[in-house]
Amino acid sequence: MFKFNNVVEQVLLLGLLPILGGSRNLLTAVIVTAVFVLIALLSRMISRIIKIEALADSHWIFLLAFGISIAYVCYLATAYLYPEVYQYSGMYILLVGVTPLTYIGCKEEVSFSSLWKKINVFFVAILLVAFFRELIGFGSIVGRDLMEVGFAPLSIFGQSAGGFVILGTIWILFRLLAVLGKINLEYFQLEGAEMNE
Repeated sequence: MFKFNNVVEQVLLLGLLPILGGSRNLLTAVIVTAVFVLIALLSRMISRIIKIEALADSHWIFLLAFGISIAYVCYLATAYLYPEVYQYSGMYILLVGVTPLTYIGCKEEVSFSSLWKKINVFFVAILLVAFFRELIGFGSIVGRDLMEVGFAPLSIFGQSAGGFVILGTIWILFRLLAVLGKINLEYFQLEGAEMNE
């Protein structure tokens, strides 16, 4: 299998479902990112506390159960505090608790700075997708209508398919800029990348 050795491609692949489902608008993107950060940091903390030797390979089962539990709490909190976000992206908030991207920082060979780099790229990616989806698909930004009466938004971009197109476009632009030498890929290299597929 081809190995993606830079942080942008790993974030786009490992966070694909949360990005697509959580990018309906900017508010949803911020909430999904907050859940992602919470689960990633708490899971990393727990992974450093538990005795991996005692649990052997089953420590991943423990971490998954922990992550799913936190995701469920965030799922319920979102349903109570932001019902409009829950209505469209509740299931994706649960998925944050099982995406591999959440557990990258639990690996022994991954430093906190590498985890934080992935979190930052996830946040930028989901915000970009959410911005364009909300603007083009709904004709608004942060819930404020920007289009005049008579101008209909391109509703396809409000759906997951439109989000996929926008996310793919961002990835293609990133690769194009890298090929043209406008982006130094060494800056995005990951420590221990040869162990991540």
